[in-house]
Order: sequence, then C-alpha cells, then structure tokens
Amino acid sequence: MTLVSIIIGTYNGSKYIEKQLQSIVDQTYTNIEIIVVDDASQDNTVALIEAMSKKYPIISVNAFKENLGYIKNFERGMALANGNLIALSDQDDWWHETKMEKLAKKIGDYDIIYCDSAFTNENLEPTGDSFSKRKNMLSSKNPMNFLIENCASGHAMLIKKSLFDKAIPFPKTVPHDWWLAYLATLNNGINYFNEALVKYRHHDNNVIAENTTKKSKIEKRTERRTRLKEFYNAALKNNHPLTNKIYEFHKNYDSHSYSILNSLKRVWLFKQHKNDILAILKKSSLKKNIFYLNMFFKLK
Repeated sequence: MTLVSIIIGTYNGSKYIEKQLQSIVDQTYTNIEIIVVDDASQDNTVALIEAMSKKYPIISVNAFKENLGYIKNFERGMALANGNLIALSDQDDWWHETKMEKLAKKIGDYDIIYCDSAFTNENLEPTGDSFSKRKNMLSSKNPMNFLIENCASGHAMLIKKSLFDKAIPFPKTVPHDWWLAYLATLNNGINYFNEALVKYRHHDNNVIAENTTKKSKIEKRTERRTRLKEFYNAALKNNHPLTNKIYEFHKNYDSHSYSILNSLKRVWLFKQHKNDILAILKKSSLKKNIFYLNMFFKLK
C-alpha cells in the first residue's frame, strides 16, 4: 500500500475537528500519515488535536503562529508530506471509512482523482444536496474545462505528490484545489469517482483560516485577470497544445485591453469554445447561450 499523506488545515476548528479526525483515523486504507497544519488558531483546536495524537501516533501537529490563509496553509502542509499520494481535508467534514481505499485503487495514471460530497447540516444530517447536483463533475485532460469554473474540491481529492512538485508555489489568488485541478489537466489528467465519500457540513464558517469579507467588483475582476494569467503561464510552461487558445482568453482578460471591441471578442471566444469552457456548468443550452452573451459586460 502506497503511503498516503493526509493534510488537515485547521483554524479555530474545535467544534468539529475531533469527529473529522476520528473519521480519518478509521479509514480502511491503513498506510496513512495525518499531518495537521494549524493556521494560528485562537481557540483550543491545537490542544484537542495534540490529545488525539497521543492516542494515535499517526497524527502529527504543526501549529504555526503566522496566519497565511487557507491556500498557503495547505501548501506548507503538503510540503511536509512523506507519501507519494496526498489527500486534503477540511476541519469540519466527515469521511466515509472507505474513501482512501477506493480513491487509491482508482487513481491509476491520473494526477488527481476526486469524489462527490453530500451536503449536510451542522449535525451531519443529509440535506439531499450534493456537489454533483450543482455542477457537472468531469474527468478531463482538457485545461479549457477549468478556465472559468472548478468542480473538484480539495477535500474530495487524492493527488500525486509529483503534481504538487509541479504546482508550487501556489498562486495566492487561485484556490489551491482549482489550481491543482487545472494543472492536472495539463499533465496526466483528473478523474472523477462517482460516489459521495465525504459528508460536507454546510454552515456559516466553511472557509478556514481566512477572513471572508465581501470583495469589491474591482477586486474580483483583478483576481479573475490574475487567474487567467497564471493559467496561461502554466500552459506555456508545460508546452501544452492548447496554450495559444488559453492565451486568447488571457489576452482578452488583460486590464489594458478594455474596449467595446474587446468585449465583443470575449463573447465570440466564449461562443466558439462554449462546449469546453462551460462544460462544468449545469445549465441548459439556452442558459449557456445567455451566459456567454453576458460576458460582454463582465469577466468570469
């Protein structure tokens, strides 16, 4: 059994962390190490984890004094991994006991495999919703699928360490799971395992280690432009056959290219590549047409 390094990012997670840790300890796939990276919690999260680590030596605790936010916290956690496979975990979910076993068995030559997640309330009671009901969950080797949307959540992923080595440093403006999923499509691809192996608590504080103040329109536009720039540079670095197509989107999103003509070009780009660009969106053909027409007025 290949060693799987499970990275748990925590921040003020005392309410749920013990139950999540127990679900990971109880995995039927036994060759695991559990690496907790705490992003400067102010509550007793670290004390609870340290108490569990005395009972389960496979748990190691890394309590950092500097709060980096969830993207960079997961990056420093993945850098500590000893396994050739890496799984990411949020602090407030619950994993089915066969999650690691099933994903490790099916990852094959892919860089990433990910599963579905069932939404629950705070008490882990199912709501009837899931990620697969909101988005089309893709297996893909086409980076165009991930230019404007992501369907692969970090807590549902199993990742080759070799992909992480190519992915660092993580961009600060692209969520880590989106960045990894996109890079996988540039290399050996991402595979979807059609089973909900995670119970995803839906509550007011799902995003860990980051102040989720509402961003302005200018901030959002800047992040979207930066994302397309990062995606283009990654395609160029990997010498991907679709690099020129990705460059067209990057160039169109560039802050120096604003004009009515450029907005018309953006609509044409979305229309021309609609099947690839909008593949993740769970929308009818009519709604996808309306979606790309709206790109005249905004960036996505």
